[in-house]
This record gives sequence, C-alpha cells and structure tokens, in this order.
Amino acid sequence: MLAWFIQWTTQLNQTDHVAFAAVTVLTMATIGVGIAVVAEVLLKRLSAGKPGAPQPHHPPGH
Repeated sequence: MLAWFIQWTTQLNQTDHVAFAAVTVLTMATIGVGIAVVAEVLLKRLSAGKPGAPQPHHPPGH
C-alpha cells in the first residue's frame, strides 16, 4: 500500500505539480492530525485517575 502511494506521488510530481502539492499538503495534515489524536489519548490515559491530575472545569450554566 505504502509503496503504491509513493510510486503514485512520484509520478504525480512529474506530471502535475499542483496536484502533487495538494496531495502533499493533505498527507501532511492527515499525519499531523493523527499524531495529535494519539498524543491526546496517551496523555489522557496517563493522567486519568492520578490524584492531583487536573480535572476539566465546566462553569455552571454551560
């Protein structure tokens, strides 16, 4: 799967630079979101249940 994607993007770079740029931006954004989600889940699991861990504050009426 990854090899196919690399080959496809390489060919796209040679044929259509604008489409290659769009694919690159979307790929990097997707990777960034994935890293952020993994970090968020890991940090929540590491701090869950620990005494003194910050708890979310929800003001009354919200």
